[in-house]
Amino acid sequence: MGRLLLALLLVVESATEPTLTVYPRVVFAGSGVRVQCRVPRHEANRAVTWGFTEWTSRERQLDGASAPITWAYTFTHVPCDPGLAFCRVERVRGAAILMTQSLTVAGCGGY
Repeated sequence: MGRLLLALLLVVESATEPTLTVYPRVVFAGSGVRVQCRVPRHEANRAVTWGFTEWTSRERQLDGASAPITWAYTFTHVPCDPGLAFCRVERVRGAAILMTQSLTVAGCGGY
């Protein structure tokens, strides 16, 4: 019974955490990549920013519990070093949740 309760708590907790998906994970320089953030509705959510740490990003305000869940964009003309893909959710009182994933860019200086 104790294990079942712990498993249920872990499932509920993971359902409230944002997720980041980058597709494809390996691209040629100059091509496109889709970055998607899934942000479960929560009254404390204020903004979502997603993109690449060394290149570009997009930002949208969130209306707490009534905001859309999926935020995605296909970034085109990927440079050789865009940095990490990221999704950052700003919450009330300056709190934030940050997720990152690497992206491999081929066709640059020996790759």
